[in-house]
Amino acid sequence: MNKHTADDGVAEVIGFVLIIALIVAVAAVWMLVYIPAQGNAVETNHARLVTEEIADIKYGIDLLWTTENVGMNVSRVISPSPVEGTEVSGLLFVSPPVGTGTITVSNGTAFWINTTSTQTAVSALKITYNSANYYASDLRIVYDGGAVFRGQKNMTAYVLLPPSVGDTDLILVCVSSNFSEQQILGNIPLSLTYNYLGNTPYSNANVSLYQVDPDNPWNEFMGAFDTVTVVEYDAVIRGPQ
Repeated sequence: MNKHTADDGVAEVIGFVLIIALIVAVAAVWMLVYIPAQGNAVETNHARLVTEEIADIKYGIDLLWTTENVGMNVSRVISPSPVEGTEVSGLLFVSPPVGTGTITVSNGTAFWINTTSTQTAVSALKITYNSANYYASDLRIVYDGGAVFRGQKNMTAYVLLPPSVGDTDLILVCVSSNFSEQQILGNIPLSLTYNYLGNTPYSNANVSLYQVDPDNPWNEFMGAFDTVTVVEYDAVIRGPQ
């Protein structure tokens, strides 16, 4: 009688251990396969979102100078970090960590504008997004002087959206030479406000990089133009108001 009772107890313990082992195995597969796949998908989708947001900023900046709205402030949202989460974001112990990102507003590429009588140095408005992902490859998206470039960190960027350039004209979106760099690292949507200050045209001008840089994607847009127009902006990056 006691032997049967002992056997039943051992069977229950073994069954319990097997159930725990099965749960641990399923959880391990979940953590090693499903969670990274979810995290990669979220970060990849977020990269598309930031690309669209910076493209929208380019179009908004272009709209102000084409419509000559001098002194007008316009704000746009930039999302440095994924905010939508995943299908399991409510389960803290199995949720993938959320990547973050840095938004920097600064002086960008510097140019020489040479005419028959003057030589002028100008500095582009630069808005940079740098990701700090957990799963997807880190990405850099840059608005620089009217063009948008994109690429992985530490790699040569490619032209995503070209500047306003034609066979005879070039537009350079610039800031003052003493423009102060602003940088915010965060995981909440930020607000970028830009203000169109005016423009200066240069006739029969040749444009070149201020410093030779064979890796700068602006090289393909350098040359001689009938008119080069420098449109000047001010820009401020802030957290949510």
